[in-house]
Amino acid sequence: MHFIGKEIDQYLNQQDYIDTVVVPLLQIDLSETGMKSSAGASEYLQNLTALLEKQFKGRILLLPPISYGKTADRQRIADELTKEVEHTKFKHVFYLTTDSEWRTLDSLKNVLWLPAIPIEDMDQSFKNSVMEDQLRQVLPLFTKEWSHHS
Repeated sequence: MHFIGKEIDQYLNQQDYIDTVVVPLLQIDLSETGMKSSAGASEYLQNLTALLEKQFKGRILLLPPISYGKTADRQRIADELTKEVEHTKFKHVFYLTTDSEWRTLDSLKNVLWLPAIPIEDMDQSFKNSVMEDQLRQVLPLFTKEWSHHS
């Protein structure tokens, strides 16, 4: 489910079954040299998380991307996210990002870092194929976490 008004009503009625929240972490770079790659990473991450949500609709809640600047204090963001999620019924939290700096934080568990693949110039069928391949790499990490803590 997506974090939108219409689907949140459904989530609230079924929250005993939706035990996982997915938080995309997205670095925004608005400099002339970084904007193109930042936008490409955004497109990639949003495509991947939407595909993930579609695959596990009814089990996960996909939050909108948490966007931050290059110099943002990632530890502060991590602390705030952890505090926000700890008061919910979610048993599992996954953070997906193309920003490798998140891997250095020990306070967040289940940070899945994926290098952004530039998909903007791919035709739709090739893009779908690439995104499905990326999803196949991520799925075992979800199922492992779910089976480990079920």
